[in-house]
Amino acid sequence: MNSSLSDQTSVKDFLSHGLCPYLTDQQSVVYAFFVKKVKPAVYEKIISSGFRRNGFYFYQNLCPNCGRCIPIRVDVQGFRPSKSQRRIFRKNQDVTILRQPAAFDPEAFLLYKKYCAYRHNNSETEEDYTRFLIESPIHTEMMRYYAGKQLIGIGWTDLLPDSLSSVYFAFDPEYSSRSPGVFSLLKELELCRELKKKWLHLGFWIKDNRKMSYKNQYKPCQILTNGVWRELSD
Repeated sequence: MNSSLSDQTSVKDFLSHGLCPYLTDQQSVVYAFFVKKVKPAVYEKIISSGFRRNGFYFYQNLCPNCGRCIPIRVDVQGFRPSKSQRRIFRKNQDVTILRQPAAFDPEAFLLYKKYCAYRHNNSETEEDYTRFLIESPIHTEMMRYYAGKQLIGIGWTDLLPDSLSSVYFAFDPEYSSRSPGVFSLLKELELCRELKKKWLHLGFWIKDNRKMSYKNQYKPCQILTNGVWRELSD
């Protein structure tokens, strides 16, 4: 268990084994711990050591002979959008954004459910959704994206002392042509600058998974290997 959690309460840790959700025909070994409340500075140490959060659970992949799930973060002050990213940003200038504390509401759940059916062929329940994205040991925000009065996307973010963690993003498939995922990350980077954060954590960069390989397109960025953050070169 991470030593930074020594002063936290209700911590339970465990190992789980199963099929890898990212790479075909691979087995996964995940170390996780459950905590109902964590201090922001402690969370930042945890995420900087390679963990991710799912509800009240923090987890880290410990799969033997693999190491392809690599934590990645974007240098906020150094970031400069590419030509295609700037084009997508301009394309969505009519979108309005509402920030609010994470809480359950039917509109958000229905969008999430629609997205999961489209993107992952999953049927999600209210309980699944709440456990994953609403339950949190820290202050989590929802960034709601609207085209007119239509909710087209939602991003869930954790606000930390020196960084922001991008937990998840879901969008209405009918608005795929807007590249809402790219736009949401650009807006999260913009928010990081406004709040004077140093890093935007994007979770795992997986070069061999097309749904996870895009994260190195936000540069400059760093990856965590052998316990050390280093800049990812082209």
